[in-house]
Amino acid sequence: MQTLRRGLVAGLLAGLVLAMLDFVTDGTPGRLLPEALHWFGITIADPTISRFAGFFLLIVLGGVFGLIFGALQRERIITIRRALLSGLALGFVWWLVFSLLLANIMSHDAPFSLDFGRFLSTFPIDLLFGVVLGAIYFQLQQQHAAAAV
Repeated sequence: MQTLRRGLVAGLLAGLVLAMLDFVTDGTPGRLLPEALHWFGITIADPTISRFAGFFLLIVLGGVFGLIFGALQRERIITIRRALLSGLALGFVWWLVFSLLLANIMSHDAPFSLDFGRFLSTFPIDLLFGVVLGAIYFQLQQQHAAAAV
């Protein structure tokens, strides 16, 4: 149960980092945030509300991926190497599912079509999400172990 709780907290915080990065990565603040809504076929006419909803959705999805990350650890104490590599793998899965597969399906492209510009704008940030998730999880695990001693 502790691993799920740590995973949820780490995922929410990593999702917050991802949402903030998506807010500032382009010339117009928050222009990429409504894209998260489009992954699920949600369209909101007001751009301000759409940005806030996309920001919130990225945080919630980060929490879901954090729960998955915590469930994969199975109540074990993990090393920093394993935490970062597991996070990196989960960031890659995030990129495959959301930035590649769902984004292409919702825009009516072939499921795995990719152009170089979109690859460069999504792949590094999604991998960074996974690394941040693993690092936060490891820090929470270390804090819990230090408090138990």
